[in-house]
Amino acid sequence: MPVSRLMLFPSRQAVFMTFDESYSPNSSDADGRSAGETGSDDERRAQFVEMSHRAAQELTAAAIADPRGALSEESAQRAAFEARLEARWGRGLDLAELAIHEAFEAGRWVNDLLGPAAEVRQDEKFEALIRLHGKGVMTAREVLVLLRSGYSSGALARWRTLHEVWVVFLVLADGDRELSRRYLVHDIVERLRGQEEYEAAWEVLGHEPPDWTAAEREDARAELAEEFGPTFLKDYGWAVPLFDDNRPTFKKLQNRVEMDPWRGYYRLASHGTHANSMGLYRNIQDLGTSDVIWAGPSNAGLVDPAQCSLIALDGLTAGLMAHAISELPESTDHGIALVRQQAIRLLVERAIESLVEVDTQQEAEADGPA
Repeated sequence: MPVSRLMLFPSRQAVFMTFDESYSPNSSDADGRSAGETGSDDERRAQFVEMSHRAAQELTAAAIADPRGALSEESAQRAAFEARLEARWGRGLDLAELAIHEAFEAGRWVNDLLGPAAEVRQDEKFEALIRLHGKGVMTAREVLVLLRSGYSSGALARWRTLHEVWVVFLVLADGDRELSRRYLVHDIVERLRGQEEYEAAWEVLGHEPPDWTAAEREDARAELAEEFGPTFLKDYGWAVPLFDDNRPTFKKLQNRVEMDPWRGYYRLASHGTHANSMGLYRNIQDLGTSDVIWAGPSNAGLVDPAQCSLIALDGLTAGLMAHAISELPESTDHGIALVRQQAIRLLVERAIESLVEVDTQQEAEADGPA
């Protein structure tokens, strides 16, 4: 199978500074001797490194003094590109932003209503759900920022996180408070892993010594194992009670909350997250230009990360509202919760309709990225 021809980046007119004789490896030194003829290999290597360093300093001096000026052409190109993207996708992205904002407001409303009482009774389930919803809103906003700048592959990678948040939210929402307590306490397991890695690297990195000793770390692990069982120290150990084989995985969590249909998108998003070769040749930013090595934005591929993220955020918010309704005694508040959720769903539907329409038109035009 022949190797595909790769289209290189479009060349730009480059201006190279000419080294003066003081930087030339073949120049004469103060004694009139050629630098290439004197000193040991180590000395000549050191001289070359020093010359390279001085040359680099001179080459970058003007840019370091005025980085904004040095980037003026790049900034102008980016602004022009984003203006074209806005002209094509702007309405759908604006509707998406409205949906995200309303989800944020819904989360704040629930937190204002239920948060104080939940804190008093130390309700771990509410703590986990409201924080997961907040993380979901933040991640959706990150997706939107990437889409407005034309980084649809990065946006889909961020949706991957949002999908994980949604799955965990659904698992906890369906469980009891003890499951949520296990989930929150599992934070200690992750911190202990980080502590162990830090112990092996802090001196090399030139950082401060760790706060805990290795013995204290192991004591903490032993305490967790005694309270929750040794399997608690594993990945997804908080979810062990949900599975007979005591071996929870994210795939099993997906199955439990009937999120299997999203696996294909989840795998697609993984190609942009990891460094596997699939991600080098398959990029949702392509629009009939698969031979291009993408190192920048595109106005293609926005619809998938946008609609996946909006659906996930809508599901998260619906779950939070359902939990709020189960906790709120007042029928008026029940009505407010339902109205808020329906408003978000309407915005999500309209945003997706607009984005799909643009995507369909773009494919029909087959004119490639802007």
